Amino acid sequence: MVSAALPAPRVAGFRALGLVLAASLGVQSSALLAHVLFERLGPIGVSGLRFAIAAVIAAVIVRPRLRGRSVVEWIAIGCFGASIASMNVFLYLALDRLPFGIALTLEFLGPFAVAALGARRPLAALFPVAGLVGVVLVVRPSGALDPIGLLFGALAAAALAAYTLLAERVGRDARGFDGLALAFVFAAVLTAPFALQALPSLQWTDAGILTLAAVLGVVVAFAADFLAVRATSARTVAVMLSFDPVLAALLGVALLAQTLDATTWLGILLVAIAGGGSAALAGRVRSPAPSSAASLST
Repeated sequence: MVSAALPAPRVAGFRALGLVLAASLGVQSSALLAHVLFERLGPIGVSGLRFAIAAVIAAVIVRPRLRGRSVVEWIAIGCFGASIASMNVFLYLALDRLPFGIALTLEFLGPFAVAALGARRPLAALFPVAGLVGVVLVVRPSGALDPIGLLFGALAAAALAAYTLLAERVGRDARGFDGLALAFVFAAVLTAPFALQALPSLQWTDAGILTLAAVLGVVVAFAADFLAVRATSARTVAVMLSFDPVLAALLGVALLAQTLDATTWLGILLVAIAGGGSAALAGRVRSPAPSSAASLST
């Protein structure tokens, strides 16, 4: 008798897609919460404060092990934390000089490059292309191009690409969420100057907003991405990240009563095809060693 259940690797692919969507929802919710503080504290200041709070929360919950780690493992965790901090800071700097659509599209060139270069078959390579086209149709890049803004956008893309690859590396080397919790500490240290700069303008009433934004946009979002990469691969999750701008557009429809034109809906469809296709192919393009598969099932 043939079972109607999906093969286990494919189930992992769709589970990863659900985790990426949850992460995206956390990021968008955090942005909506923190947006009210941008004018007074500055976007980068808010980002630094979020990382500081997230690092404390993650350290208390996870209690990461500090001893017994190799130098290579510490370097990987440090680079992972640097990529987490850099992709946020450089995106905010790009948004300060470029239109939203251009900055966001530039950032997503990084993970799409990871997905395309890591594809093992032509069909798998088509999904990141479809995702990129979908993102362009959703955000509709237009406006003047500031050279320094383009540089910041390119750096954000490189940081996001490094993030997806390092999440896979750290997830493989570290048990549980130890590596991620320590990466938050590195990110908090790197963004501490921005957080300290924002402190004089901080009010006690901001604590609740910043804490909730840190939990949703940093702790929950990055933990979900981390689990998604563990379940599949960096290149698969790289394509799924294209749901971020799509979810932002859909939240605009649901919460702000915004309307979307046919071109935007076509972009959303392309991103859905890219994400769903990558999830379906996850089991066929990924060939983990038996020991790795066993560790994921525990």
